[in-house]
Amino acid sequence: MKFPISLSLICASLIACASPERQLDPFAQKLQWLDTADPQADAARAIAQNDLRLLGLAMRALSLPGVDPDDHYRYEQACGVRLIEGISDVVRSDEHLRLMQMARSYALQYNAIIKTQCTP
Repeated sequence: MKFPISLSLICASLIACASPERQLDPFAQKLQWLDTADPQADAARAIAQNDLRLLGLAMRALSLPGVDPDDHYRYEQACGVRLIEGISDVVRSDEHLRLMQMARSYALQYNAIIKTQCTP
């Protein structure tokens, strides 16, 4: 009698794990806003608010997409940096990887616009 109950519990747990409604990892959750983000509109809004910080990605080292690595320090000092939360040097899932790639693309477009207003 214990075998059918155990088997049904195992099946139920496997079905729950395969469910597409699984919780995303916390890093991917922090990046989900990118699915609907508009870097041009967001950069224009930041400029209107006089927020000229560049977007950075905290990997093993700070990455400022669209800024030559030799110029990072000068841009950090002149414009400031705002890190995108949820970026890591460890990829937690396929969804996290997809969103991190979107974050880099978003930051490239955003920073290109901000750089027109803030130069070191």
